[in-house]
Amino acid sequence: MGVNPLKHPVYDLLPQRTQTKILSPVSEDKLTWDCFFGLHRAGKLGSVLASLLNIPDESLKDARLVLWGFEIQEDGASVWEPLREVLSAVENYRDGKPAGQKTEPDAIVVSGRSLVVAECKRRSALGRCSRFEDERCPEIHMDRRKRPYCQYWTRGLQDLVTFSKPVPATSGPDCNQYYQLLRNYMIGDRLAATLGLPLHLMVVKAANSAHFVETSAEVQRFNSTMTRAPKYVVACWNGFRIAATPDVLADYAAELPLLT
Repeated sequence: MGVNPLKHPVYDLLPQRTQTKILSPVSEDKLTWDCFFGLHRAGKLGSVLASLLNIPDESLKDARLVLWGFEIQEDGASVWEPLREVLSAVENYRDGKPAGQKTEPDAIVVSGRSLVVAECKRRSALGRCSRFEDERCPEIHMDRRKRPYCQYWTRGLQDLVTFSKPVPATSGPDCNQYYQLLRNYMIGDRLAATLGLPLHLMVVKAANSAHFVETSAEVQRFNSTMTRAPKYVVACWNGFRIAATPDVLADYAAELPLLT
C-alpha cells in the first residue's frame, strides 16, 4: 500500500485521480481536508463555520462532516446516502453508460438545523462546463454531443436561475460561466429539500491568492441570478485561521497570513 497523506481510511476509498491530486504540493483537496477535518476533530467545525456564515452557533451544533461524498468519522468513512441519492436523481442519464465516481461538492457540513455546501479553492479559478469547453454541449453542439440533453436544465435549473437555457449557436452561455456554482446550488437545493433543512452556500479561497478578486466578483454576479435565498458567501481560508483555536492551518501560515 502506498503513502496515505491523510492518515485516514477515506483516502483508500477515493478515486485514483483524487488520490493523485491530494499528493500535489498545491492541492486544494489536502488543504480542504486539513481545515475541515482538523476542525471536526477539534470539535470546532460547527462554531467556526457559523461564525464565518454569520449564523447562530446553534444552527450547526453537533455538525457532521461529509468530504468528497463520504461522511467522515474519527477513524472511518462511509458513503453519505442523501448525497448519493440526489446526485443519482440529478446527474444519472439512466442510459447504461458509466457515470464515474462523484467527489463534489467538496465539503458538506450538516446538523439537525442547517446544511452547508462549500466549494473549496486554493490557486484555481471556479470551474467551467467541460462539455461546453470541449464543444460537446448537449444544447448547443448538436452534431458532437454524446447525450441528448443537459441533465441540469432538464432537471430543474430553469427554476433556480434567471438566465436562459442555451440554444444552438450560443457563444458564451451563462451556464458555462457559472457551472461550478450552479451545480453546487442545484445539488444543495435538492439536499436541503430532502433533509428539510435551510441551505447555506459558500466558496472558500484565500484572500491573498490568485483569482480571489475575480472569484468574489463572479460569485456576486451569480448571486444576482439566483431565485432562492440565501446566496453564496465567500469565505477565506485566512478567516478559518482567525476563527479556529487551535489553528488547524498553522502549516499553511506562509500562504495564509492572518489578515488584519
